[in-house]
Amino acid sequence: MRPTIIALLFTCSLTAQTKTPPTPAEYGQWETLVETGGGGRGGGGGGLSPDGKWLAYGITRSNGNNELRATNIAAGTTKTTAFGAQPAYSSDSQWLAFSIGYSETQADRMRADSRPVQNKLGLLNLATGDQTVIDGIQSFVFSPDGTWLAMRRYAAEGGAAAGGGGRGAGGGGGRGGRGGRGGGGGDGEDDNTPGATLILRQLSTGRDTAFGNVSEFSWQEQKHHGSLLAMAISTGDKTGNAIQLFDSKTASLRVLDSSASSYSNLTWRKDSADLAALKSKTDDKHDGATYVALAWTHLGEPSEAGKTYDPTGDTKFPAAMRTVTFRRPSWSEDGKTIFVGLSDWFDKPPAPRRAGRGANSDATGDSAAETDDQPTVDVWHWRDTEVMAHQVKSAAQNRRRNLLAAWHIDSGNFVQLGKELTEQVTPLKRGNLAFDAEWKEYAMDRSIGRPAADIYLVDTGNGQRTKIKDDLTDDHYLQASPGGRYLLYLENDHYWVVNVATRAAVNITKNVKTSFVDHESDVTVKQKPPFGVAGWTKNDAEVILYDKYDLWKISADGAHAVRLTDGAADQVRHRYVRLDAEDDFIDLDKPVYLSLFGIWSKKSGYAVMRPGAAAPERLVLADKSVERLAKASDAPVFEYVSETFEESPNIFVAGPDLKDPRRVTDTNPFQSKYAWSHSELIEYKSTNGTRLQGILDYPAGYEAGKKYPMIVYMYEKLSDGLHRYNAPSERSYYSVSAMTSHGYFVLQPDIVFQKREPGLSVSDCVTAAVKKVLEKGVVDKVGIVGHSWGGFDASFLATHTTIFAAAVAGAPITDLISNYGNHHWSSGIAETDHIETGQQRMEVPLYEDLQAYIRNSAVFGVQTMTTPLMIEVGDADGTVFYHQGIELYNIARRAKKNVVLLVYGGEDHGLRKKADQVDYQRRIFAWFGYYLKGEPAPTWVTEGQSYLDHQRDLKKTKSQ
Repeated sequence: MRPTIIALLFTCSLTAQTKTPPTPAEYGQWETLVETGGGGRGGGGGGLSPDGKWLAYGITRSNGNNELRATNIAAGTTKTTAFGAQPAYSSDSQWLAFSIGYSETQADRMRADSRPVQNKLGLLNLATGDQTVIDGIQSFVFSPDGTWLAMRRYAAEGGAAAGGGGRGAGGGGGRGGRGGRGGGGGDGEDDNTPGATLILRQLSTGRDTAFGNVSEFSWQEQKHHGSLLAMAISTGDKTGNAIQLFDSKTASLRVLDSSASSYSNLTWRKDSADLAALKSKTDDKHDGATYVALAWTHLGEPSEAGKTYDPTGDTKFPAAMRTVTFRRPSWSEDGKTIFVGLSDWFDKPPAPRRAGRGANSDATGDSAAETDDQPTVDVWHWRDTEVMAHQVKSAAQNRRRNLLAAWHIDSGNFVQLGKELTEQVTPLKRGNLAFDAEWKEYAMDRSIGRPAADIYLVDTGNGQRTKIKDDLTDDHYLQASPGGRYLLYLENDHYWVVNVATRAAVNITKNVKTSFVDHESDVTVKQKPPFGVAGWTKNDAEVILYDKYDLWKISADGAHAVRLTDGAADQVRHRYVRLDAEDDFIDLDKPVYLSLFGIWSKKSGYAVMRPGAAAPERLVLADKSVERLAKASDAPVFEYVSETFEESPNIFVAGPDLKDPRRVTDTNPFQSKYAWSHSELIEYKSTNGTRLQGILDYPAGYEAGKKYPMIVYMYEKLSDGLHRYNAPSERSYYSVSAMTSHGYFVLQPDIVFQKREPGLSVSDCVTAAVKKVLEKGVVDKVGIVGHSWGGFDASFLATHTTIFAAAVAGAPITDLISNYGNHHWSSGIAETDHIETGQQRMEVPLYEDLQAYIRNSAVFGVQTMTTPLMIEVGDADGTVFYHQGIELYNIARRAKKNVVLLVYGGEDHGLRKKADQVDYQRRIFAWFGYYLKGEPAPTWVTEGQSYLDHQRDLKKTKSQ
């Protein structure tokens, strides 16, 4: 017996040793689990069907061979569809619909051949397993009762584009089951683009009914019972334009309104048969259209009524204004008010002048072309509260800015609620009030990262305002209770509640013996961020707030405060899990689910607070990542995802107690054939004694007693991702598992920042972490890599420390001084905000502490630089101006330091082109391979490569 055991052990050991890490050529097979959120029109949670019997989920791969899988949980059988996506269940759990696309190669070939890339629709009968595929479907939505499926085809070339709305159009079906054009023309033009064919399929019979020229459609918002479908009809010449209503129960169709106008913005009131829409109206004097508001209540019932509001017929309507389509109408909960948007209605510009017959353009020295020529100048002024670059980038959005107004449909009264474009007016969900955050006086400060606003209550019946708070710092945290009885805001580290009936404000946390604000945060703004608000209990009785670890129930008047959990005892963070997005309140009379996360242990899981229980019951707490809890909408079936760095993510399904979970998915089963990495948590301290952690990932196939090189990857705090699985990929160029498969340790250290010292903070924290790992005696040479803000880290360490053998900095910020006066060119915002109050944490402008900007910039450490540095930039980077990389390159080159710059033409902050992604990763490994492993270096590493030589190499590659 003993020899047999020894032989078996030897065989197992030999098998383990013969496993090799995956090679780049094998990365493409690796699967990434994509939870689909497949509830759609029918409900469901995560990818569960409403009845909890099916699970739909996506699988993506870096080789592009993506697929959709639908699994019968009880039977364990799975239907797989290549390039399927965006699944939606019918509310009765009988059907699954999804979009079917193409591979990247197929789509590129179709575009090259000038063929339209149009998705198909897949329809799976969950009872029989039969699947139907329908070509050319752009969007789709099930009826609320699950008996019909609306499918909108692509418009003819030159016709309506995707628009908003339905599944397959890039977004969910929406609560209202919308599809088609959606929000109307961008600038308020009379958008009469012809619609497309809408097909209605009766699922029980398979019969189709087609409707032409449908620009927009929307199912009644009545879960399980809605049967009405509203359609906006749009023809090229406006003949036959209308709003039509189809009743799927009776298969009847009728016209609600028709005219030579454009119809849009179909909006149902939730749980009712009330519909609102907009109809265009133009005249000869104004540019673009205004819109008549239409409303129907109790459609299909004996009490059905129609209402119309025409702004051009109301003498009290604000002068030189119009109603617009780019704010979708919204209903008050009681159905008595419809909220719409107002904007300027400009006069038509004069027609262009034409030169008279026989006019001599040479008389003035101007040709006709010169007369039409316009100056291209933009005027940048110091009083601009929005910098010009941002104005240019935001022009389309700014044109759509509008003021909120209320149409009271019973009285017909129309009330303007908004006064300024520098404000946000939000109706309370219940009642006749709105709250307004107005920042006109603080607009300049907002532009430099210091938001503030004056807060008002607005009477939606007459527009009258009552100021309730002056100069509220950071109105981002202002919110209304779901019942509309209170406003909640944060000021001076405390929460305040305003009773909207009495206007009285009370500090509800001043007597609570904990902090609801994260004082450990290293942000440089006046108000440190709060831990957050879980929600409100029924009837707005209490608000539930988070401290660092726990949930607290605090009465709206601040008189009572109760801690609901006890996470502080073992430093486990508890947070509320909203399982139903439709829930307004947290109902403590029912089980309430909580997520758990060990701040230092990194364990995670879930607990449940049961009514009357003294403390939450822990259901699962594992040394893994256990996240994304979801529930089937109509059944007590739950799902969650479990993973570790070593274990591929999989979905588990269980009952309400989460006991005996069943694994439904099996991602990356082939991983067992390869040598793989494992991870561990390390602890270290900064020089000021701050406790820090980091992730240490071991080389794939690690052999004890052997030393390996190590790559340090940096970006703020990363240790909470200890249990994140990482699929190897050449396209994810900083892939940790690709690094471990290449034989590297990978260290991901946490970094905490001291204000005005970002570079020195990085140096302090990262070097402390590296020294801690070096104490293990398993690492020889160390390299560093980071991107964007992590690129700042890498470039600073390369120029200010001597412990690294090589560095790679992608899209780095290298000079805080020159960057201070620059922009995020993709958005146009000035860097002054980002540098002072954002990631760079400089707190003050450079002219107030110039030396801090100097000592924390990589370029000012070049003279003592000893670390070989490779810099990557995209020359179309709209986030970090690529001259930041060029600046460091040129200065280091002048100092005769070892620096290489990679410039990817046409690329932005992150590389998008596959060839560039793969090229960059291969160059990273060539760089580290030479400097950390002593591998032979490509010529470009040691000698460079001329432009002409590179072009010749590209020609050779292309011809192969």
